[in-house]
Amino acid sequence: MVLAIRLKKDEASQLALISRKKHLNKTDAMKELMHRGFAMYQLDEYKAGNLSLGKLAENLNVTYLEALNLVSKYSAHPDLPEDYIVEARQTAKSLFKKS
Repeated sequence: MVLAIRLKKDEASQLALISRKKHLNKTDAMKELMHRGFAMYQLDEYKAGNLSLGKLAENLNVTYLEALNLVSKYSAHPDLPEDYIVEARQTAKSLFKKS
């Protein structure tokens, strides 16, 4: 697929900067930005609770563990209700209770 886009002057300058820093041509630099932007969008969707971790991994075409690492790296953990956290803590304590 070929896509032609019109960039503003500052956007073109930003693309040129990334292209030089990464030693990429502008097409490859744009592809990398698109890939990173898509990943950030998907992480935002996961954090908002709109995606499961499995779906995030599938959409990013990575393993479950790699998706979990991305969530951790970008602090994209979903906001959990306080009662869920309290219940999870109690469950964990009961699992590791010494006999």
